[in-house]
Amino acid sequence: MTVRVTLHAILRKFLPPNTVDHTAVLELPDGATVADVITRLGIPPKHASMLVSGDDYLKPETPLRDGQQVNVFPPLAGG
Repeated sequence: MTVRVTLHAILRKFLPPNTVDHTAVLELPDGATVADVITRLGIPPKHASMLVSGDDYLKPETPLRDGQQVNVFPPLAGG
């Protein structure tokens, strides 16, 4: 299956070369999860704290579907 993964802020350094618009297109086996994407891109799990697809928040164990768009954000701080 193919998924599109957009990395935000400091996570962009984990994008493969030649990506467009901060989005990687990944080929994954059926049954792959969000955690598989994080591992494939070499992102330390603690650095990928907010995982979003459309209007849904995802957990690392969430299975992905073909054609899905996933946004990965680092921990956010504010004050």
